[in-house]
Amino acid sequence: MPSTKTRVAIVGAGMAGLVMARHVTSKLNTYSLTVFEQTGQIGGTWVYTDETHLDKHGLLVHSSMYKNLRTNIPKELMQIPDFPFEDQDGPSFIHHSAIRLYILKYADHFNLYPYIKLNTLVKYVEPEVLANGQTLWSLTYVDLKTQVEITKTYDAMVLCNGHYTVGDVPHIPGIESFHGDCIHSHQYRLPEIYTGKKVCILGGSWSGIDIALEVAQYADKVYLSHNLPEPINLSKFANIEQRSGVAFIQGDLFTFLDDSFTKVDSFIYCTGYKFTYPFMSAKVDMRTDDNHVEPIYKYLVHMDYTNLFLMGLPALVIPFPMFHLEAQYILGVLEGRIQLPSSQQMREKYESEKKSLIDQGIPIRHIYKLKDRQWAYYDEIAAAVNVPTFPPLVRKINDHVTKMRDTNITEYKSYKYRIIDSETFSVSCYKPC
Repeated sequence: MPSTKTRVAIVGAGMAGLVMARHVTSKLNTYSLTVFEQTGQIGGTWVYTDETHLDKHGLLVHSSMYKNLRTNIPKELMQIPDFPFEDQDGPSFIHHSAIRLYILKYADHFNLYPYIKLNTLVKYVEPEVLANGQTLWSLTYVDLKTQVEITKTYDAMVLCNGHYTVGDVPHIPGIESFHGDCIHSHQYRLPEIYTGKKVCILGGSWSGIDIALEVAQYADKVYLSHNLPEPINLSKFANIEQRSGVAFIQGDLFTFLDDSFTKVDSFIYCTGYKFTYPFMSAKVDMRTDDNHVEPIYKYLVHMDYTNLFLMGLPALVIPFPMFHLEAQYILGVLEGRIQLPSSQQMREKYESEKKSLIDQGIPIRHIYKLKDRQWAYYDEIAAAVNVPTFPPLVRKINDHVTKMRDTNITEYKSYKYRIIDSETFSVSCYKPC
């Protein structure tokens, strides 16, 4: 007899995929589950590797993790509501290896390993529309160890393949003439290799600043090139000089948009990443231009195929607890507890919201950077599925972190946050500030 369970496929066993799996496996009377992971380990971008280009299977290295990275959000906010960090007394801004350990413990605690296929590449995903209008998903995958290729059918697809793998590298006139070492932050691992060099880092977001602070401890000079409206307070680092964006390059001579110029030995693009879904059939309309994915409703649901979901699209958010809400919203849709508008209504609502944001001066490429809009998003999807949203204390702590970061970006990770009760927290220096 055919199974009456809803067959769910999850692409990617990073944190988003694991959180989704945790919620699906809590209802095994309703669902069957397979999680596809192309690497040999769970954890996605939190798996550190010295490799920077291709892995042992000849695929692009997935993780962009660098050796010394610490979180830019305190663990007191990052922890998932039903799985707190064990060490509540240690530092708040923790090394990436501690996050990886947390992920491994999460998967073990919720017994997720039996549902995960490691070393398994998803090659092709295609919709099949039945006569009754129902859409099924044909998924072709290959076992990377045996090269055996298999195709199976699923009732719902959840894409959690991440978007920190394919760097977004803008073309700069004359870059072809530069013969120094040149990488995207995806390939960055260690600062020591820049000892004594003059380094230009393009991009003033978190990774650009973080890498600049690291490299400056070894480099002769760091030019942090960005187009932010105000300079970043980096006064403690005498060898970091801020410049406007790079206009053009002639050999080792970099000319900036303000017409200043300097000689450079090494160049690092910290210019963000591209959303990529290389396995998706052309039958599915998925546009990923300008760092934006369309047509997606509530940053989660494909407007043409409401059993196709994309998790983790928003940036400048608190990701792990957000996944916790998104996963429950997805199950709400699959179980009919959330009634979605028609495809046309979703598009109209989406276009109206997009126009409103653009009218506020937010370019399309920044629409997914929720920042202050994140709280309304959490509240909306939590209310739709009738589960608790983020407690107000989370926003209070986040606002304090933002204030500390804006005040002194070189020291804000020295602070330790402690949750006292549902409304109050304390903050102190974990190490000299």
